[in-house]
Amino acid sequence: MKKVPYDLFRIENEIIEKCSISENRFHKVSSTQWENIYQTIAEKYADKTGTWKNGLHWANIKGYSPKSMKNFLGSFPVDGSTWFYLLPQIISGDEMVYFLIDKGSDWYLGEKFWIFESYIPELAEALNLLNQTAFLDTGWADYYIISKKFQWLIGFNHHDIISCVGEGLNLNCLKN
Repeated sequence: MKKVPYDLFRIENEIIEKCSISENRFHKVSSTQWENIYQTIAEKYADKTGTWKNGLHWANIKGYSPKSMKNFLGSFPVDGSTWFYLLPQIISGDEMVYFLIDKGSDWYLGEKFWIFESYIPELAEALNLLNQTAFLDTGWADYYIISKKFQWLIGFNHHDIISCVGEGLNLNCLKN
């Protein structure tokens, strides 16, 4: 069993406490689920045409897998400090989503992502807190929001650009 980093627990606990969020509505995925979730997302969305090691780390800048790019919905400049309040308009329903924080790593050692499950209203509150605190002083991070059915992906990068891939997102609020 892999050791879970202390910062991951700290981030989860601080978000829950400072945003007054129920742990049922925002929580890290279990260490037994993490690898399968990440592998499923990477297999569907990461571009492995250049090298098999490519994962999600560069996907929000360099592009997604050729298969998923057939459903590329666009890239949009956003205000990084507020765009997430549009999530209820973009994502329909009241289902949990995966929230992946890219913690970066040495390319040769593999990627490092923290994966949470959240409902959209709680995720918006968490992103507001993370944005105000430089991700609780862990440094600015790129992140992804993914349907738990793996139908779509929204990637946010440190250039304040979101990229959207898949089916079922309503992007009208971004096209104005």
